[in-house]
Amino acid sequence: MPQHKIRDPLIQQIGLTLKTELESSGTDSRLYADAMATALSAHLFQRYSTQRSLLREYTGGLPPHKLNQAITYIHDHLDQDLRLVEIAAIVQMSPHYFATLFKQSTGLAPHQFVTQCRIERAKWLLAKQELTILEILLQLGFKSQSHFTRVFQEQTGLTPTAYRSHS
Repeated sequence: MPQHKIRDPLIQQIGLTLKTELESSGTDSRLYADAMATALSAHLFQRYSTQRSLLREYTGGLPPHKLNQAITYIHDHLDQDLRLVEIAAIVQMSPHYFATLFKQSTGLAPHQFVTQCRIERAKWLLAKQELTILEILLQLGFKSQSHFTRVFQEQTGLTPTAYRSHS
């Protein structure tokens, strides 16, 4: 097998990030790992391919109907392990192109948007006080209470229990 002596700090950083995310057990980590793998593929193609894309870059974000399709799909599947390739397929785009246009449209990468949606729904469910925290985190696709608590606190500044007692 040929070995190339190319030093590319971006490839190294993406590789380390991918390794860390794949070793994590959270559903958000899986979506983030998908995004990183897509970014790695795009970087390899753009930097090292001898072919050049014949398509012009579209910079206006997703068309409104495609953005609505993607957001509706995300909201309807928050309890599942969402994958970038699945969301992109809903709007009939490549994962990289979709992620780029989605971020232009929303200001957030798809995995960040999904996390934000999960936390917003968690806040609503916590305020209703009908479900236990365990039921809420399972309903939103989190794999463990510690992961849910960490992400919730990063987003809101409060633990789920503290948020519930304040609402």
